[in-house]
Amino acid sequence: MQMKKSLTFTILSLFFFLCFHTTAQAQSKVVKKGKTHDTIIVKHQPKPAKKPAPKPVAQQAVLKEIVLPTPEFVNQPYYYDKDSNKLIKLENANALMVTKKKTLGLKGAKQFLSMEDPSSEARFTSKANIDFIIKTSGDVIDLTSYIKLYKFIPADEKREVTINSKEGMLNDKDEGKGKLINFSVKTIAKDNYMILLPEQLEAGEYGFVWVKNMELKEFTVFAFGIDWKSSD
Repeated sequence: MQMKKSLTFTILSLFFFLCFHTTAQAQSKVVKKGKTHDTIIVKHQPKPAKKPAPKPVAQQAVLKEIVLPTPEFVNQPYYYDKDSNKLIKLENANALMVTKKKTLGLKGAKQFLSMEDPSSEARFTSKANIDFIIKTSGDVIDLTSYIKLYKFIPADEKREVTINSKEGMLNDKDEGKGKLINFSVKTIAKDNYMILLPEQLEAGEYGFVWVKNMELKEFTVFAFGIDWKSSD
């Protein structure tokens, strides 16, 4: 009887030992370390959430501010090339103010500016949106009253434009040469202005003239020419 109890106790002990050993193996990881074995408890942790990838630069709107160029010299208009964002210097020419009486004044008189050479060395082929930039010395209140844009007419190897014309006692069919081109002015910075034309210019010869003192006999003209392509 005592032998049966001892055998039953041994079997129960062996059963509990196997159960405990199996559970420990399920929760442990055996790592060999030299001649001995170390038991390391492995804890399972949730993976961190992935951050959303940033949007490519191509999908982001990038605004680049265009800085307009500044003229090197004051009171001198420059042609503004929008494609390259740069200023192009105009021809610097001299024009004489000529007063001419017709038939001893009976047919009136006219004043016109006359420049040498029938065409300007500075030429452009842009047909629309022609703009100019000018820098003043700071003493100009109304720029349109100080500078005028004229269309000159080639005549006798020169360029001429009628400034003033006075009728006489007799009728005169002689029309004035050239014409005045109106424009507007936009302030882009201190003492810096953009000259805007209300309409496209015709092909021909042009020039800006400072008319602050009309009593002068000689004027500086900032001249240029317009040449349209055959496809325009």
